[in-house]
Amino acid sequence: MARGTALAILLPGLGDALACSPILRGLRRDSWSVDALTMHPPVSEYLRALGIVKNVTQLPLRPTAADALGALSELRPRRYDICILPFPATRWQYAALARGAGARKLYMHEYGGSASLIARTAPNVRVALRGGHRLAENLRLARAIGLSAGGDDLEYWIPDSWRRNRIAGTLGIHPGSMAWKGNESKRWPYDRFAALARRHVASGRSVRFFLGPHEESEAARVQQDFSAVEGISIIREPLDEAARRLAECEVFVGNDAGFSHLASGLGVKTLALYGMTSEVRGAPIGQAVALRPSLCPACHDEGSQGFDCVLRIEYRCILRDVEFDAVAKVVDELFAATFVEQRVSLEGPFKLYGKAYP
Repeated sequence: MARGTALAILLPGLGDALACSPILRGLRRDSWSVDALTMHPPVSEYLRALGIVKNVTQLPLRPTAADALGALSELRPRRYDICILPFPATRWQYAALARGAGARKLYMHEYGGSASLIARTAPNVRVALRGGHRLAENLRLARAIGLSAGGDDLEYWIPDSWRRNRIAGTLGIHPGSMAWKGNESKRWPYDRFAALARRHVASGRSVRFFLGPHEESEAARVQQDFSAVEGISIIREPLDEAARRLAECEVFVGNDAGFSHLASGLGVKTLALYGMTSEVRGAPIGQAVALRPSLCPACHDEGSQGFDCVLRIEYRCILRDVEFDAVAKVVDELFAATFVEQRVSLEGPFKLYGKAYP
């Protein structure tokens, strides 16, 4: 018997949705009836594939006030017992949507400012941020809700239907990221991904380029450069099929983006490249390496509206400091490795609204 009805508000991207795994698993273990409010189509596809969510309401990527009011008019009559706003949800607009859904109790993190003021207008529980991985922040929120814990709480929850057997010698590459709020500034230059592909095809390996709707320019270049090259496949499929093709890869390399998190969650040996964002906060979970060689500290503020280079040095942390030879070396090491050990930080420093914690 269901314990009640829950609304999960998952407005950021796919990697952030995967970081909500402790909450989603807990809701399933405790037999909650779950609906979701999303904004990115891959998140909606992921939730439907999990089979835990009954109804998914999806806002446009750039919602207007009318869009938000329309979604709330659909959600409020359902009279949810709880509304959950997982991390990261630092914008006050997210808190306003969660409050507007009209659940009996709201669970979220303590962000301060307008978000906390909005939460206080209804029964709520706010959990302090303590740094560490996003998965750990959401595990603490799951415990505050009272959800049952499990041994897999620090792992991504991946739909079983997306898993496939590995094909040895297959390299997956995702040269893009979500094109939203300046996420493009997290991308390693396309030419270096292309050089990596040529290097591995020349060595006898097969390469799969994964391209979504946010990588139109990269897709055009890949099509021009590699459509006639034997050993290279261009994958532009719906998420379900793309995930299955991704699961077959032996090694994967990509930016700090949802596909890197999905690859590691599928058990693929993964290399994710980091510049302005924190690899401690958001490293892919699983058999993964998060490479951030830059001496310039990660400057992304979780309360910011976009991804701006704080020092105005043209994003050298990802464009120059992540050198091709270093990436090629790690990819070779991943192909040679039988297992990649990873340790997840449960607490640590972070930045929010211009202030460093702790």
